[in-house]
Amino acid sequence: MEILMMLGLLVVTLGFGWIAGKLGFAKVVGQLIAGVVVGPALLGLVEPSHLMHVVSEFGVMLLMVNAGLETDARQLLQNFKASNLVALMGVVAPLAVFPVVALLFGYEWQIALFWGVVFAATSISITISVLGEQGKLGTVMGAVVLGAAVLDDILALLLVTAYAAFIGGSGLGLNTVMPIIAFAIGVLLRQLPKSDKLLHTTELFGEWTVFPIFFGSIGLNVVFHNLAETWWIMILLTSLAVATKYYGAGFGARMARLDKYTSNAIGAGMVSRGEMALVIAQIGATGHILSNQVFGEMVIVIIASTIIAPLMMRPLIAKVK
Repeated sequence: MEILMMLGLLVVTLGFGWIAGKLGFAKVVGQLIAGVVVGPALLGLVEPSHLMHVVSEFGVMLLMVNAGLETDARQLLQNFKASNLVALMGVVAPLAVFPVVALLFGYEWQIALFWGVVFAATSISITISVLGEQGKLGTVMGAVVLGAAVLDDILALLLVTAYAAFIGGSGLGLNTVMPIIAFAIGVLLRQLPKSDKLLHTTELFGEWTVFPIFFGSIGLNVVFHNLAETWWIMILLTSLAVATKYYGAGFGARMARLDKYTSNAIGAGMVSRGEMALVIAQIGATGHILSNQVFGEMVIVIIASTIIAPLMMRPLIAKVK
Protein backbone atom coordinates (compact mmCIF):
# COMPACT_ATOMS: atom_id res chain seq x y z
CA MET A 1 0.00 0.00 0.00
CA GLU A 2 2.86 2.40 0.87
CA ILE A 3 4.44 1.77 -2.55
CA LEU A 4 1.16 2.47 -4.37
CA MET A 5 0.65 5.71 -2.42
CA MET A 6 4.20 6.81 -3.21
CA LEU A 7 3.80 6.00 -6.92
CA GLY A 8 0.50 7.90 -6.92
CA LEU A 9 2.22 10.90 -5.33
CA LEU A 10 4.99 10.70 -7.95
CA VAL A 11 2.51 10.76 -10.84
CA VAL A 12 0.55 13.68 -9.38
CA THR A 13 3.67 15.73 -8.54
CA LEU A 14 5.10 15.20 -12.03
CA GLY A 15 1.79 16.37 -13.51
CA PHE A 16 1.55 19.45 -11.30
CA GLY A 17 5.22 20.24 -11.96
CA TRP A 18 4.61 20.09 -15.72
CA ILE A 19 1.62 22.42 -15.41
CA ALA A 20 3.63 24.87 -13.29
CA GLY A 21 6.39 24.89 -15.91
CA LYS A 22 3.89 25.60 -18.69
CA LEU A 23 2.52 28.52 -16.66
CA GLY A 24 6.01 29.98 -16.29
CA PHE A 25 6.61 28.96 -12.69
CA ALA A 26 9.29 26.69 -11.23
CA LYS A 27 8.38 23.00 -11.29
CA VAL A 28 9.09 22.74 -7.58
CA VAL A 29 6.14 25.08 -6.90
CA GLY A 30 3.74 22.72 -8.69
CA GLN A 31 5.19 19.70 -6.92
CA LEU A 32 4.80 21.31 -3.50
CA ILE A 33 1.22 22.31 -4.29
CA ALA A 34 0.51 18.74 -5.48
CA GLY A 35 1.52 17.40 -2.06
CA VAL A 36 -0.73 19.93 -0.33
CA VAL A 37 -3.71 19.07 -2.60
CA VAL A 38 -3.56 15.26 -2.28
CA GLY A 39 -2.35 15.29 1.33
CA PRO A 40 -4.13 15.64 4.68
CA ALA A 41 -4.43 19.44 4.30
CA LEU A 42 -7.02 19.15 1.48
CA LEU A 43 -8.14 15.88 -0.19
CA GLY A 44 -6.52 13.42 2.23
CA LEU A 45 -5.77 10.86 -0.51
CA VAL A 46 -2.11 10.34 0.41
CA GLU A 47 -0.60 10.06 3.89
CA PRO A 48 3.09 10.45 4.81
CA SER A 49 4.79 7.07 5.31
CA HIS A 50 8.12 5.65 6.43
CA LEU A 51 8.99 4.54 2.88
CA MET A 52 8.22 8.03 1.57
CA HIS A 53 10.45 9.52 4.28
CA VAL A 54 13.37 7.24 3.32
CA VAL A 55 13.01 8.07 -0.40
CA SER A 56 12.70 11.78 0.43
CA GLU A 57 15.91 11.68 2.49
CA PHE A 58 17.70 10.11 -0.47
CA GLY A 59 16.24 12.88 -2.64
CA VAL A 60 17.73 15.52 -0.33
CA MET A 61 21.14 13.88 -0.55
CA LEU A 62 21.03 13.69 -4.35
CA LEU A 63 19.81 17.29 -4.51
CA MET A 64 22.84 18.40 -2.48
CA VAL A 65 25.25 16.31 -4.57
CA ASN A 66 23.85 18.04 -7.67
CA ALA A 67 24.27 21.46 -6.03
CA GLY A 68 27.93 20.58 -5.47
CA LEU A 69 28.31 19.36 -9.06
CA GLU A 70 26.95 22.72 -10.27
CA THR A 71 29.43 24.71 -8.17
CA ASP A 72 32.23 26.08 -10.37
CA ALA A 73 35.07 26.97 -8.00
CA ARG A 74 36.95 28.94 -10.69
CA GLN A 75 33.92 31.09 -11.47
CA LEU A 76 33.45 31.73 -7.76
CA LEU A 77 37.06 32.92 -7.45
CA GLN A 78 36.85 35.22 -10.49
CA ASN A 79 33.97 37.20 -8.99
CA PHE A 80 34.61 36.37 -5.36
CA LYS A 81 34.59 39.91 -3.93
CA ALA A 82 31.25 40.90 -5.48
CA SER A 83 29.66 37.48 -4.86
CA ASN A 84 30.90 37.47 -1.29
CA LEU A 85 29.42 40.91 -0.52
CA VAL A 86 26.09 39.99 -2.16
CA ALA A 87 25.93 36.66 -0.32
CA LEU A 88 26.95 38.13 3.03
CA MET A 89 24.42 40.99 2.95
CA GLY A 90 21.79 38.60 1.59
CA VAL A 91 22.29 36.37 4.64
CA VAL A 92 22.68 39.11 7.27
CA ALA A 93 19.41 40.86 6.36
CA PRO A 94 16.99 37.90 6.84
CA LEU A 95 19.02 36.58 9.77
CA ALA A 96 18.66 39.94 11.54
CA VAL A 97 15.06 40.78 10.58
CA PHE A 98 13.16 37.46 10.68
CA PRO A 99 13.92 36.49 14.31
CA VAL A 100 12.89 39.94 15.59
CA VAL A 101 9.60 39.92 13.68
CA ALA A 102 8.91 36.27 14.58
CA LEU A 103 9.45 37.08 18.28
CA LEU A 104 6.96 39.96 17.99
CA PHE A 105 4.42 37.45 16.61
CA GLY A 106 4.85 35.24 19.67
CA TYR A 107 7.16 32.49 18.32
CA GLU A 108 9.62 31.00 20.81
CA TRP A 109 13.13 32.42 20.37
CA GLN A 110 14.56 29.08 19.08
CA ILE A 111 11.90 28.93 16.35
CA ALA A 112 12.23 32.67 15.64
CA LEU A 113 15.97 32.20 15.02
CA PHE A 114 15.29 29.20 12.78
CA TRP A 115 13.04 31.40 10.59
CA GLY A 116 16.11 33.54 9.93
CA VAL A 117 18.29 30.51 9.14
CA VAL A 118 15.75 29.06 6.67
CA PHE A 119 15.33 32.32 4.76
CA ALA A 120 19.05 32.98 4.57
CA ALA A 121 19.20 30.42 1.71
CA THR A 122 18.69 31.08 -2.03
CA SER A 123 17.48 28.79 -4.82
CA ILE A 124 20.21 28.23 -7.41
CA SER A 125 18.10 26.28 -9.92
CA ILE A 126 15.34 28.89 -10.28
CA THR A 127 17.90 31.67 -10.65
CA ILE A 128 19.78 29.69 -13.31
CA SER A 129 16.53 29.04 -15.18
CA VAL A 130 15.58 32.72 -15.44
CA LEU A 131 19.14 33.89 -16.24
CA GLY A 132 19.43 31.25 -18.97
CA GLU A 133 16.07 32.24 -20.43
CA GLN A 134 17.25 35.90 -20.59
CA GLY A 135 20.67 34.97 -22.01
CA LYS A 136 22.53 36.42 -19.00
CA LEU A 137 24.29 33.36 -17.58
CA GLY A 138 27.66 34.29 -19.13
CA THR A 139 27.58 37.93 -17.98
CA VAL A 140 29.18 39.51 -14.91
CA MET A 141 25.71 39.79 -13.36
CA GLY A 142 25.05 36.09 -13.98
CA ALA A 143 28.40 35.07 -12.51
CA VAL A 144 27.90 37.25 -9.41
CA VAL A 145 24.36 35.98 -8.80
CA LEU A 146 25.34 32.32 -9.20
CA GLY A 147 28.43 32.75 -7.04
CA ALA A 148 26.44 34.55 -4.36
CA ALA A 149 23.67 31.91 -4.47
CA VAL A 150 26.23 29.14 -3.95
CA LEU A 151 27.94 31.04 -1.10
CA ASP A 152 24.50 31.78 0.40
CA ASP A 153 23.65 28.10 0.51
CA ILE A 154 27.02 27.20 2.01
CA LEU A 155 26.53 29.89 4.69
CA ALA A 156 22.98 28.64 5.34
CA LEU A 157 24.23 25.07 5.84
CA LEU A 158 26.94 26.34 8.19
CA LEU A 159 24.28 28.29 10.12
CA VAL A 160 22.23 25.11 10.54
CA THR A 161 25.36 23.33 11.79
CA ALA A 162 26.02 26.16 14.26
CA TYR A 163 22.38 26.07 15.35
CA ALA A 164 22.67 22.34 16.01
CA ALA A 165 25.92 22.79 17.96
CA PHE A 166 24.81 25.67 20.20
CA ILE A 167 21.02 25.30 20.44
CA GLY A 168 20.42 21.70 19.39
CA GLY A 169 17.28 19.80 18.60
CA SER A 170 16.28 16.17 18.96
CA GLY A 171 18.02 14.16 16.24
CA LEU A 172 19.33 17.31 14.53
CA GLY A 173 23.02 16.43 14.37
CA LEU A 174 23.08 13.73 11.66
CA ASN A 175 20.34 15.44 9.64
CA THR A 176 22.50 18.56 9.56
CA VAL A 177 25.82 16.94 8.69
CA MET A 178 24.64 14.67 5.86
CA PRO A 179 23.54 17.42 3.42
CA ILE A 180 26.90 19.19 3.94
CA ILE A 181 28.78 15.94 3.24
CA ALA A 182 26.64 15.34 0.14
CA PHE A 183 27.37 18.89 -1.09
CA ALA A 184 31.12 18.40 -0.53
CA ILE A 185 30.99 15.09 -2.45
CA GLY A 186 29.34 16.91 -5.35
CA VAL A 187 32.07 19.60 -5.37
CA LEU A 188 34.74 16.86 -5.46
CA LEU A 189 32.94 14.92 -8.21
CA ARG A 190 32.92 18.07 -10.36
CA GLN A 191 36.68 17.70 -10.71
CA LEU A 192 36.19 14.45 -12.64
CA PRO A 193 36.65 14.59 -16.46
CA LYS A 194 33.01 13.66 -17.23
CA SER A 195 31.31 15.56 -14.40
CA ASP A 196 28.89 17.28 -16.80
CA LYS A 197 27.60 13.93 -17.99
CA LEU A 198 27.32 12.73 -14.39
CA LEU A 199 25.34 15.86 -13.47
CA HIS A 200 23.01 15.36 -16.43
CA THR A 201 22.41 11.73 -15.43
CA THR A 202 21.76 12.46 -11.75
CA GLU A 203 19.50 15.42 -12.59
CA LEU A 204 17.50 13.36 -15.06
CA PHE A 205 17.11 10.52 -12.59
CA GLY A 206 16.24 12.85 -9.71
CA GLU A 207 13.75 14.99 -11.65
CA TRP A 208 11.71 11.93 -12.66
CA THR A 209 11.89 10.03 -9.36
CA VAL A 210 13.11 11.19 -5.96
CA PHE A 211 12.95 14.99 -6.31
CA PRO A 212 9.17 15.12 -6.96
CA ILE A 213 8.60 12.68 -4.07
CA PHE A 214 10.72 14.87 -1.76
CA PHE A 215 8.88 18.08 -2.67
CA GLY A 216 5.51 16.34 -2.72
CA SER A 217 6.13 14.82 0.72
CA ILE A 218 6.85 18.30 2.07
CA GLY A 219 3.42 19.35 0.81
CA LEU A 220 1.91 16.36 2.64
CA ASN A 221 3.13 17.81 5.93
CA VAL A 222 1.49 21.21 5.42
CA VAL A 223 -1.48 21.90 7.70
CA PHE A 224 -4.00 24.74 7.53
CA HIS A 225 -5.51 24.46 11.02
CA ASN A 226 -4.95 28.09 12.03
CA LEU A 227 -4.45 29.67 8.60
CA ALA A 228 -7.68 31.67 8.88
CA GLU A 229 -6.17 33.47 11.88
CA THR A 230 -2.57 33.73 10.57
CA TRP A 231 -2.98 34.53 6.85
CA TRP A 232 -1.97 38.16 7.39
CA ILE A 233 1.18 36.99 9.18
CA MET A 234 2.01 34.80 6.15
CA ILE A 235 1.61 37.82 3.85
CA LEU A 236 3.90 39.92 6.06
CA LEU A 237 6.52 37.16 6.34
CA THR A 238 6.43 36.67 2.55
CA SER A 239 6.99 40.42 2.12
CA LEU A 240 9.94 40.16 4.50
CA ALA A 241 11.31 37.14 2.60
CA VAL A 242 11.28 39.21 -0.60
CA ALA A 243 12.48 42.50 0.91
CA THR A 244 15.37 41.15 3.01
CA LYS A 245 16.99 39.39 0.04
CA TYR A 246 16.20 42.06 -2.55
CA TYR A 247 17.51 44.99 -0.52
CA GLY A 248 20.19 43.05 1.37
CA ALA A 249 21.77 41.42 -1.70
CA GLY A 250 21.19 44.56 -3.78
CA PHE A 251 23.04 46.64 -1.18
CA GLY A 252 25.89 44.13 -1.26
CA ALA A 253 26.07 44.55 -5.06
CA ARG A 254 26.24 48.36 -4.69
CA MET A 255 29.04 47.88 -2.13
CA ALA A 256 30.88 45.95 -4.86
CA ARG A 257 30.50 49.07 -7.07
CA LEU A 258 28.05 47.53 -9.53
CA ASP A 259 25.58 49.91 -11.20
CA LYS A 260 22.02 50.44 -9.99
CA TYR A 261 20.25 48.32 -12.62
CA THR A 262 22.67 45.40 -12.22
CA SER A 263 22.40 45.62 -8.42
CA ASN A 264 18.59 45.61 -8.56
CA ALA A 265 18.60 42.58 -10.89
CA ILE A 266 21.05 40.76 -8.60
CA GLY A 267 18.83 41.54 -5.59
CA ALA A 268 15.82 40.07 -7.40
CA GLY A 269 17.88 37.04 -8.44
CA MET A 270 18.53 36.23 -4.77
CA VAL A 271 14.85 36.36 -3.67
CA SER A 272 13.80 32.80 -4.57
CA ARG A 273 14.29 30.30 -1.73
CA GLY A 274 13.22 27.02 -3.36
CA GLU A 275 15.06 23.78 -2.73
CA MET A 276 17.70 24.80 -0.18
CA ALA A 277 15.24 26.57 2.11
CA LEU A 278 12.99 23.50 1.92
CA VAL A 279 15.91 21.22 2.79
CA ILE A 280 16.75 23.36 5.84
CA ALA A 281 13.09 23.59 6.91
CA GLN A 282 12.85 19.80 6.58
CA ILE A 283 15.92 19.44 8.80
CA GLY A 284 14.11 21.54 11.40
CA ALA A 285 10.97 19.43 11.12
CA THR A 286 12.74 16.06 11.38
CA GLY A 287 14.90 17.44 14.21
CA HIS A 288 11.69 18.25 16.15
CA ILE A 289 12.44 21.98 16.26
CA LEU A 290 9.38 22.89 14.21
CA SER A 291 5.79 21.79 14.76
CA ASN A 292 3.74 20.77 11.71
CA GLN A 293 1.94 24.11 11.92
CA VAL A 294 5.14 26.21 11.86
CA PHE A 295 6.68 23.95 9.20
CA GLY A 296 3.58 24.43 7.04
CA GLU A 297 3.80 28.21 7.49
CA MET A 298 7.44 28.16 6.37
CA VAL A 299 6.57 26.10 3.29
CA ILE A 300 3.81 28.56 2.33
CA VAL A 301 6.22 31.51 2.55
CA ILE A 302 8.87 29.57 0.58
CA ILE A 303 6.34 28.76 -2.16
CA ALA A 304 5.20 32.39 -2.31
CA SER A 305 8.75 33.78 -2.59
CA THR A 306 9.57 31.17 -5.26
CA ILE A 307 6.58 32.34 -7.33
CA ILE A 308 7.36 36.05 -6.87
CA ALA A 309 11.11 35.89 -7.66
CA PRO A 310 10.94 35.15 -11.43
CA LEU A 311 8.21 37.79 -11.82
CA MET A 312 10.60 40.34 -10.27
CA MET A 313 13.69 39.17 -12.15
CA ARG A 314 12.49 39.35 -15.75
CA PRO A 315 11.73 43.11 -15.99
CA LEU A 316 14.77 44.08 -13.90
CA ILE A 317 17.17 41.91 -15.94
CA ALA A 318 15.81 43.52 -19.13
CA LYS A 319 17.11 46.92 -17.89
CA VAL A 320 20.69 45.65 -17.47
CA LYS A 321 22.94 46.76 -20.35
